[in-house]
Amino acid sequence: MASDHDQPPATGLSFALTAGWSAPSTARNKIREWLEAHEWSAAHVDDLVLSISEAVSNSVEHGYGIAVDGALPDPPGLIEIEGAIVREQGGYRRVVLRVIDHGHWKKPDTGPTNRRQGLRIMRACTEEMTIGHTSEGTTVVLRSWPIPMPLPQH
Repeated sequence: MASDHDQPPATGLSFALTAGWSAPSTARNKIREWLEAHEWSAAHVDDLVLSISEAVSNSVEHGYGIAVDGALPDPPGLIEIEGAIVREQGGYRRVVLRVIDHGHWKKPDTGPTNRRQGLRIMRACTEEMTIGHTSEGTTVVLRSWPIPMPLPQH
């Protein structure tokens, strides 16, 4: 009988987090663990972990309007994260990550303390980053650069 450890890791990932300032850390850990289980290179893992951290932080701050030193709303919001490994032609694969919140977009502060680097970071660390806003929330889609499929293990 095969144990759970003998099974290949799932190529899809889906989880939800309470919108709060611990959410980016939890998302980073889950994404890193999932990518490493699929033999993603360390440099690509770091880029995607940084991107997911920024996307989740933006959901907390701008989707739900939670200040860095602020209290959680009651009831707290939810951030959904979905990931998929997509096979590409020529023996390549990529990751597509979606970060979904159900908040109402809060424009960034334009004051002197405004950081405004999150979108630039996500764009620099992925091949493609898109943001969609609707009356029901915001969805960020992150597409990694393609990387070679792992070599078969014998």
